[in-house]
Amino acid sequence: MDLQALRKSLQNCPCGHTHDFDLKALEVAAGNVNRVGQILKANGFPTRILLVSDTNELLVSDGILRNLKDNGFFVEMRVYDDMKEAAMTEVDELRALERRVDGVLSVGSGSCNDICRYSSYLENKPFAIFATAPSMDGFASDSAPILKDGFKLSYQCRQPQVIIADTTILAQAPDVLKQAGFGDMMAKYVALADWKIAHYVHGDYYCEKVASLIRKALSEIAALAPYVSGKDERAVKAIMESLVLSGIAMQLTHTSRPASGAEHVVSHFWECKKIERGLFAEYHGRKVGVSTLIIADVYHKLARLDKVEAHEEHIDWEEVKRVYGPGLTPSMMALNSPTITTEIKPSDITDNWDKIRKAIEDEIPPVDELKKLYALAKADTTIESVHVDKQLCDDGLRYHAYMRKRINLTRLLPMLGIDILDVYYGK
Repeated sequence: MDLQALRKSLQNCPCGHTHDFDLKALEVAAGNVNRVGQILKANGFPTRILLVSDTNELLVSDGILRNLKDNGFFVEMRVYDDMKEAAMTEVDELRALERRVDGVLSVGSGSCNDICRYSSYLENKPFAIFATAPSMDGFASDSAPILKDGFKLSYQCRQPQVIIADTTILAQAPDVLKQAGFGDMMAKYVALADWKIAHYVHGDYYCEKVASLIRKALSEIAALAPYVSGKDERAVKAIMESLVLSGIAMQLTHTSRPASGAEHVVSHFWECKKIERGLFAEYHGRKVGVSTLIIADVYHKLARLDKVEAHEEHIDWEEVKRVYGPGLTPSMMALNSPTITTEIKPSDITDNWDKIRKAIEDEIPPVDELKKLYALAKADTTIESVHVDKQLCDDGLRYHAYMRKRINLTRLLPMLGIDILDVYYGK
């Protein structure tokens, strides 16, 4: 990916905003594990660094430590046994370690990147990533989803300065991780629709040029679906670059709207409730991929309604609190005091319904088409495959929207007197 050409293409954007991003270099090629030190130095990265990884990700990156030391890097290390969830406790731990160094290198993907992204931002240290699997779209993100007191929120931070990946390592990553990356990208279909809807009814900032970048990435991922679960290095290079482009889009707009909509919030609800029960929450992209199919189905069914009549919402907050439980309720209520729908007039929905329907039809492929792509990628399609039971699924659909102070179409359903479960189950 030519980052300079991308920057140039975004100059004088019709949206009126100035677009830029922090990422200085994206290097995705075979053998890069043995060039990490040279790449970092060429991009002015400091040589006294903290390397953060977990046992498995460091193992597959054999040679990286030797290469760094051969290139004059002084390396302190924090290697976790198995980094599955990004939590504020790890962020706090890393912050203390980072005060002894000048930069942070994350070796891995997902949660490892997220704790480094946020801790390095808080400590104002340069941050770089050596990616080990094309498993999610957050490599180039300038926000990090972190668990605090059992509640997952996205915290604003900065992009990494450098992202490096070795296509040989990416191709050898477990298929389940590559399928997770595919699922995370499929979510962008719903995200783009929700972004437009929020623009129509709430006046959220929207940029068609950035949206077109996401559509381009989606087109490339869809074409590569048959190769997601293989070991083709050309395919994983293209997938990795599409995932990075999604993260760049978030910084270009200073919002996660180009990359996540209702489907991500459903997944976060499932995740928080599973962690609360002491269960492994599953890989982010696997859950998001499944929730994307569910929300796509719901949205297409809603788009069949010729007209709607919105009204002031009436929510049984005691029931919402019961479902969230004592551990999650304080954080949830903090986001709903006042709730974001107080900023919307019912007529904003009723009068824009035709635009909302068109956004769904334009941005989200028919569910049957999505399922064909999932089958080619061998990606998860059912709640059972990501270990979500029916009750958790239903609770997530009905109550997820209160986890975020933002407008997605699902958050508007109480103003339409529509129960999402009635739509999903065809009642």
